[in-house]
Amino acid sequence: MRKVLLQVHLFLGLAAGLFLVILGLTGSVMAFEGDIDHWLHPGMWYVANGGRALAEGELIAAVEKQLAPARVAAVQLSQHRDLAQAMRLTDRSMVTVNPYTGAVLGRRTGPTRTEQWLGTIHQIHLRLAKDGQAAWAPAGKLVVSYAGLALFLLAPTGLVLWWRTRRSSIHWKASWFRIFFDSHQVIGIYAGLFLWIAAFTGMLIGFDSGEKAIYAVTHSSRPKFAGPPASAPAPGASPVGVDRAIAAAEQAIPNAAVDMVGLPLNPKGSYQVILRVPEETSGSAHSSVAVDQFSGQTLDVHNFLTDSQGYRWIRFNRSIHTGDIGGLAGHIVTSLSSLLLVAMVVTGIVIWLKKLAV
Repeated sequence: MRKVLLQVHLFLGLAAGLFLVILGLTGSVMAFEGDIDHWLHPGMWYVANGGRALAEGELIAAVEKQLAPARVAAVQLSQHRDLAQAMRLTDRSMVTVNPYTGAVLGRRTGPTRTEQWLGTIHQIHLRLAKDGQAAWAPAGKLVVSYAGLALFLLAPTGLVLWWRTRRSSIHWKASWFRIFFDSHQVIGIYAGLFLWIAAFTGMLIGFDSGEKAIYAVTHSSRPKFAGPPASAPAPGASPVGVDRAIAAAEQAIPNAAVDMVGLPLNPKGSYQVILRVPEETSGSAHSSVAVDQFSGQTLDVHNFLTDSQGYRWIRFNRSIHTGDIGGLAGHIVTSLSSLLLVAMVVTGIVIWLKKLAV
């Protein structure tokens, strides 16, 4: 049985090795996808905690005064007190704003080189393609999913093979082959559980059947995201301010934090307030409230906690895979596990080549 498992382990490793290296390298970067731009351009993103932030209406008015005739179309609020707000303007530029002073910290038009680079890494991780619309992207997604399946099987077979020696340390004074052999086993036993979880959650994301299975098990369906409802213009009525719209949204979904606000740009538009409930662990928020721009009344509510149980599980699964569930610590574990996966493949191939030569 051990010989059979060894051959299965070897075959899976050789068949999926190259793709697992790609997934490991790209995954180690993607774990910090939301932070890298902040780190590379700190002057544009980080602010000193100034105590009480200005009202959103004041911030928007200050930005529009400085950058007229462009208007603010959407605002991305930060959940961290040391980060700036990001505002999208009607001229398709993006500015970051100090929420305590209203000062514009930086302005961009179009994706930056960093954003393009991160986007390419993201698509390679998902589909082995630079562009998600590439002709081979669907085939690439399938290959990535099967590589995840291979890793899902490599972890338990590796544990069984390890059990005979139960080596838990590296003998650094031994031969180079022994060091590689020990490293392969030690890394596998300490990182195996994290890699197995990453493989399982990745399969649920990659295979279309994974999402269908979750909806079937939870007896639910994907929530319907229709277009935003229109406001009802009233003769002589003036639009309510953005702060009143935010207050209405917070009343509709209590205990939720505002994540983003889309502003109406014409008489039929409505405020679109995106909120994050405390139970949501994924990187993006998925509750929303539409507010009439003239009356301030709630037009539509999508609550992440009540819309679809299956969708909640799908987002929870994704937050485990990306490390979002653990915040910074979760991202560190995810990134480190991804790099250890690369080390596992390299040491495994070296061991195989050495034995092949003998």
